[in-house]
Amino acid sequence: MIRSAVSGSAVALAAILLHAPASAQPGGTAPNCAEPFTQAEINMCARADQEAAEAEMSVVYDLLLAQLQDQDRNYADNGPEYVGAENLLLESQETWERSRSDLCAIPSLTFRGGSMRPGVVASCMATLARSRAEELRWLIE
Repeated sequence: MIRSAVSGSAVALAAILLHAPASAQPGGTAPNCAEPFTQAEINMCARADQEAAEAEMSVVYDLLLAQLQDQDRNYADNGPEYVGAENLLLESQETWERSRSDLCAIPSLTFRGGSMRPGVVASCMATLARSRAEELRWLIE
């Protein structure tokens, strides 16, 4: 679950995305994600894409969390009905994470026991993480 403190801004996101290590193949070489050839490369590239999407989502989440913590502090004097945004975000993220896992299990069922399954799941997880980052970005003032 994503509950870390604010780790940076767009600069941190760029650093994460540009310097994320590629998963190495058994021979020690990085997969060719521009044109993956083997299923192992496809799976490794899908996993690297998932990690990059989740890193992006984490940065956006942290920025929103900090904003909502400030909002709750600023409105606390108005009464309890004006606070709770931070808790709502935490609950929403936990629910989203469970939902994402369930949704990504659906397309992977066809590939149960097969070598394509990890790539299918990772691709789905990456797509939904990017979508979630956009949803969270929409809430940032």
